[in-house]
Amino acid sequence: MKRILILSGLFAALVASPAWADQGVKLGVGGYYKNAFGIVADEDDGASQPQALNRRDYSLKQDVEVWFSGSAKLDNGIEVGALIELEGQTTGASASGNGQIDGTIMYFKGNFGEVRVGDTDDARVLKSVYGPQASMVFSADHMTGEYLSFSNNPLTTLTTYGNNIAGTNSTTQYVEPSATKLIYLSPSFNGFSFGVSFTPDATSDKQNIGGATDPDNNAGHNSEAWSIAANYDGQFSNTGVKASLGYTGSDNETVGVDDVDAFQAGLNLDFGMFGLGGSYAKLNNGLGNDLDVTVFGISGTYATGPYTIGLGWTHGDYEVTATREPELDTFMLSGAYAMGPGITLDAAVQFNNYDNDGTGAIGSGLTATDDYDSTAIMVGSTISF
Repeated sequence: MKRILILSGLFAALVASPAWADQGVKLGVGGYYKNAFGIVADEDDGASQPQALNRRDYSLKQDVEVWFSGSAKLDNGIEVGALIELEGQTTGASASGNGQIDGTIMYFKGNFGEVRVGDTDDARVLKSVYGPQASMVFSADHMTGEYLSFSNNPLTTLTTYGNNIAGTNSTTQYVEPSATKLIYLSPSFNGFSFGVSFTPDATSDKQNIGGATDPDNNAGHNSEAWSIAANYDGQFSNTGVKASLGYTGSDNETVGVDDVDAFQAGLNLDFGMFGLGGSYAKLNNGLGNDLDVTVFGISGTYATGPYTIGLGWTHGDYEVTATREPELDTFMLSGAYAMGPGITLDAAVQFNNYDNDGTGAIGSGLTATDDYDSTAIMVGSTISF
């Protein structure tokens, strides 16, 4: 009954008075194109049991998205809009979804805040704050998973857990993919804001066909996921401050498997030309019962004119089994040159140190038992449109 009353009140607020856009909703197009070339210039992966599994030591990579959006403001001041994000590659998977369509939302925005419905990130992810990054092609903390990284560390060859990409030390840890959810984002109150979201089922598209809802207790899904997050964006004296704190809980529908939940916290300080900050994330039961993933990172940047340089470090603990907890440390020196609005040239040097934590292999199909170190040199560019 409470849910019905809340939804009824929200509906009444949206249709309180007749309101029509004069010219309807017009379509707009945006997106980005990232590309990079990387060389694993130095690699120490063990002589008898190579952790890199004889992989190529160079690669060309890209990440492309096209966004279709439209919005209109009604006579009562409410903005109504929609966004569809299309992956530019015909194969592969994004961090926040594993299909050709990366995300879809419809929203209502006004003095009351913003209400969204669609296949998109939860409130915790949307409100997350991270340390500053010099390059959006290469980042010390892979904030959204939409990054280009060159490392053959063994964790990258593990099966992806949940909707996360293993071995990249991201403090964006997903509990469920971009499944259909309802989101509320509050307006800002003196710099403070919050968000909440609820996902009935972790499948993104299957429930959108036919007349039946998805089965309950659907093995392999973290369904009935809910998130709550708070965010601050303000100024103290000459210092800009951004901070976040969020939590996501869920119901693991696999019998005998513990529920998965996640925490995130972040801080970003802006001192004019200098930036400093970091973030922390923990995914409980992300790799199985009592097998957690913990990642944290710090980073700093210096910007002058069109140039930005940055230095960052991330550390990840991956509890693969009850007795095996390999660790990954990534250090990155990066830089970006803004050639024009939305156009950058980027470069980075990445150091990876992987501690295998013992003398056994960490997963099925991985017989290597040695530690792993590498140095990668990367150049790339991005075009935002």
